[in-house]
Amino acid sequence: MKKPFTRFVGRIASAGLSVLVLAGSCAKPLLIEEPSVADGGDEDLVTVTFSVGEGPSTRSTGVTDALERKIDRWALFVFDTASGWFTRESSSTGGAIPVTLRAGRRYDCHAMVNYATTGAGAFNPGSVRDPSDLTSKVAYLSDNAVGSLLMYGRAEITPAVADYDPQAHVPPAAETRSINVRRIVSRVDVRSVAVDFSGNPSLASKTFTLRHIYMTNIYRTTRYSSDYTLLELSGSRSSWYNSGGWHGGEPGEAAIDALVGDRDINAVITAGNPHTAVHSFYVFPNCTPKAADTHETGLWGIRCTRIILEATIDGDTLYYQVDVPAMERNHIYSASSITIRGRGSRDPEAVAIDPDAVEVTFSVSGGGWEGPENVLENS
Repeated sequence: MKKPFTRFVGRIASAGLSVLVLAGSCAKPLLIEEPSVADGGDEDLVTVTFSVGEGPSTRSTGVTDALERKIDRWALFVFDTASGWFTRESSSTGGAIPVTLRAGRRYDCHAMVNYATTGAGAFNPGSVRDPSDLTSKVAYLSDNAVGSLLMYGRAEITPAVADYDPQAHVPPAAETRSINVRRIVSRVDVRSVAVDFSGNPSLASKTFTLRHIYMTNIYRTTRYSSDYTLLELSGSRSSWYNSGGWHGGEPGEAAIDALVGDRDINAVITAGNPHTAVHSFYVFPNCTPKAADTHETGLWGIRCTRIILEATIDGDTLYYQVDVPAMERNHIYSASSITIRGRGSRDPEAVAIDPDAVEVTFSVSGGGWEGPENVLENS
C-alpha cells in the first residue's frame, strides 16, 4: 500500500478556530493501525489536508489577537469506526499533518491543540487508541498560557463521497472540510471601574485606589471534550484556585497568575475619572449560577466564579466581589461597567458590608470568540 502526502491551509471561524480539511488525489497511505476489514485498491485513496490558519481579531488589552489564537502544537486523530482503523499525526510547530483516507468512508476526526507535554496534564498522542482516550482526557488550567491556550475540536467527514466513481479507476476529486476547534477556557474582561459615592457622603471626600483585580473560585481542571456539570464541580478546596485570596503558587503552577489576575494597578478613581483599561483573564468554564453558590456555608461545594477588586479607601484595604454568570468555554464574559457605591468587605470571600456597594453590568460578546452581543446581568 502507498503512503500519504498532505499539507496545511486554514482559517479561524467566528465560533472559534477552524481546522480546514482539503481532500485531493494522492498515493502512499500511512496506517498506524491496519484496517480490520478488506480495503479496495489504491485508486480510492484521497489525500485529506488538515490545517490551522489566521482569522478575525479578538480584543484584549496587553495581549495581541494572534496570541489568543496561536497554535504551538497540535495533534490530529482520525478513526474509521466501522473497521476499527485509525491514524494519528502531530505537529510540534503548527505545521502540516498528512493523512490519506479512502473515498466514501465516514471518519471521526479529533484535533488537540496546544496540549501540555509535561506536568499533571501532559498528553502523549501516541497513547491514544480510541476516541474515549480523547473525550475523557483531563485538562489543567495551569497548562494554559497567554499565547498557548488549550483547544479541542471534533467532526465527522466522508471524503469525496459525491464525485468518486470506483468504476472509473481515477482518484477522487478534491474537496474542503473543516473541524471547528474551540478554546477550552472562557475569557473574563473587566472593561470599566467607576466610583459613585453620591449616595454615601461619608465616602465622597475619601481617596479610592484600585490596587489589584483577580479571579477567585476558578476550577482547576476540566475535560478537553466538554465542560463539567454542577454535580462534578463539587469537591474539596484543592479543586479550586484563588479561594480566599491571590493564588499562592502551588508547585509547578506559579504561571497561573498571568492568566487570572493583574497586580499593582494602583489607579486612583474619582467620580469623573473611571478606570477604563481593559483587563482580560482566562479561566475554565464554571456553570454555577449565583443562586447555587454555597460559599457562605463554609463547605467546599459548588461556587460561582468571581472577580475580586482589591482597593483602598484612604489606605483602608477593602474587597469587592463581582459574581460572574454561568460560563461556557470559548465565550467572553465582560463586566462592561463596574460601579463602586459603598464600602467593600474585609475578606475577599465575604460579602460586602453594604449590599449595594457594587453595581455591575455583564455581557457576553463575540469578538472572534463565541456568543452574540447580549446583556446577561445588571445588578
